[in-house]
Amino acid sequence: MWRFALFLAMTCSAHAEDLVGKRVPPFPDGMKQGGGTCISAGTRDPCPRVVGTLMDATGKEVAVYASILDGRGEKGKPFSIVTDMIPYPKLRKAHHLDWGSCRYDNVEDEAVIAVVRESRRTRLPAVDWAYRVDRTSGKLVKVDPARVDCYNTALEAD
Repeated sequence: MWRFALFLAMTCSAHAEDLVGKRVPPFPDGMKQGGGTCISAGTRDPCPRVVGTLMDATGKEVAVYASILDGRGEKGKPFSIVTDMIPYPKLRKAHHLDWGSCRYDNVEDEAVIAVVRESRRTRLPAVDWAYRVDRTSGKLVKVDPARVDCYNTALEAD
């Protein structure tokens, strides 16, 4: 059984890597987009870049990807070109991946994504893992997690 699980993980990872430079959707082999956010940076287009997660057919997150808008389909659904992809981070208990509400050096930056530990604090410091989508190249660039924090949106749900 574990061999099959390893084979499945390797197969999904290999197909995910093949997405760089490709137009999506559709995604290969039952994969689908998970959560994500627009990276607008004050441009005329409200969402020229996106950072999102890629899920396998079982619903498990397998990758984080960056993309750039590449038009819309007949029903207005956006298409994008995948510009970079990295493995989804391993998350410990009470940790999650955050995007869209993070700061780098105390400056709001919607291109930053980070792993944070859940708590009741207003700002959650990044823990061990933080990246930023470079707005020019579309690459996911590792940044110092000590310089990143994210707004705790869970407080609004309470």
